[in-house]
Amino acid sequence: AAPSCQEVIVSITPCLSFIKGQPDPAPGCCSGAKGLAKQANTKLDRQGICECLKGVLPKIGPYDPKRFPLIAQKCGINTLIPPISATTDCT
Repeated sequence: AAPSCQEVIVSITPCLSFIKGQPDPAPGCCSGAKGLAKQANTKLDRQGICECLKGVLPKIGPYDPKRFPLIAQKCGINTLIPPISATTDCT
């Protein structure tokens, strides 16, 4: 089942400094992102996570959407994390 939006926010919170430009993700970012990746089993799960992030991210201030795929790369996660911004099509 898809995680609730609240769970998504808790998982991604340690990653905020990284998507705002810090060179490396915090340790909690990798564990949160890995936990989220395990719950993103179906296309519907991934769409739910994407829609949640799309709604929340504009509230955190300026960030670089292109840093999302780097979380997977730097944390060794096989799940592709697309760049997510307010205009991302989650389908």
